[in-house]
Amino acid sequence: MNSYTVISYWWCNVEHYEKWIITYFTSEHTQKTYLSALHKFHDKYGYVSSPDELLDAITEWIHFLRSERYTPKTINNYVTAVLSYYRDQGITIPEDTWRRIRRRILPPSKPSTFDKAGTHDEWKRILSHMSLEGRSLFLFLLSSGCRIGEALQLKVSDLDLEADPPRAYIRPEYTKGGYGGRVVFYTYEARDAIAEWLKLRLILNKRAPKRYYIPKHGKYGYYTEKDDNRVWPISVSTAQTILWEALKRAGLDKRDPRTGRRLIHIHSTRKFFRSNCGLPDALTHALMGHEGYLDRSYLRQNVERAGEEYKQIAIPRLTIFEKTTADKMEILKLIAKALGVNEERLDTVLEEHRGQGFYDIATAIGNLIKEEISKSAKKKEYAIVDEDELQFYLLNGWDLAKVLNDGRFLMVRA
Repeated sequence: MNSYTVISYWWCNVEHYEKWIITYFTSEHTQKTYLSALHKFHDKYGYVSSPDELLDAITEWIHFLRSERYTPKTINNYVTAVLSYYRDQGITIPEDTWRRIRRRILPPSKPSTFDKAGTHDEWKRILSHMSLEGRSLFLFLLSSGCRIGEALQLKVSDLDLEADPPRAYIRPEYTKGGYGGRVVFYTYEARDAIAEWLKLRLILNKRAPKRYYIPKHGKYGYYTEKDDNRVWPISVSTAQTILWEALKRAGLDKRDPRTGRRLIHIHSTRKFFRSNCGLPDALTHALMGHEGYLDRSYLRQNVERAGEEYKQIAIPRLTIFEKTTADKMEILKLIAKALGVNEERLDTVLEEHRGQGFYDIATAIGNLIKEEISKSAKKKEYAIVDEDELQFYLLNGWDLAKVLNDGRFLMVRA
């Protein structure tokens, strides 16, 4: 039996809806969701042959899914799968009838789980419990805003680790819906982790056995490295497992009390990016690959300008293993105040530079500190005195600045 005969035999023996899914949907996630929905529906109700049968079955199924505590989003996805399949078979529910059902018994397709983006400190704890492979992947996701499905399709050739800031090209075929390719940026710490991971992968591939023995056939088989040029040659489920294990070890495996779902999950990386990047809305949405924003932002027209803005504003905010921008800003303000910078003047400078990058603001505060130090130096008096004069100077408002090598004392008075 040749390979063509095997494929033909398999194709003739799969369920009709499986053929329909394989034929009309390219997204792996959509295929899995629709296959699960149609399996469950047909196991319970069998195939239907008229609009009335479909109406009765789908109405009962919605009540059943709600009673089983399926999430609203899952219920809507499952119902959409079934209706789409039967619509293509020429069986449809009248629009006005379906409108009433949708309004009365179908829950709104909104997330039902309270989730969170995670803080810098929480992600630092989580990433510390990951291997180099997982840490490089999640640092990339947190700082680029990419979807997990996009990241796991990236080839080594799609990365530009030498650019400043580092960037990756998300090809149209990697994206949700198969269109809207774009450039994304990521932090220097993500770049360094990826570079180390690629070095390790090369070593591991060299050490991996090239063949294995098959006792049943009395011969050797040879390993084939599928997608061996991908940066992270793993599946979405493996990436989820990496995160879940790290959450447990970090003591952050908290769940929504109502749904039992984890509060921090893979999609939290996109939420973290959106909450912390500090970029203009249009650029943020464009980097995340949201439809309708790519053409409206300057990401497509001027990648260098977008990269410069990302470098100045987003990198300090998205870096995990260093001080956050907020922390750094507070430290700078405390230093400035300690050195005598007038608080009112400090607030004025911060207001003037609002919306600019961290380095611009830090430079402005640094200039204030320099001015204050310069003024203080001009106002101070210095004197070098012998030991028998020391008491007199101390009693008259002078401070001891330093003991000199010859035994005399450097005194200073503001």
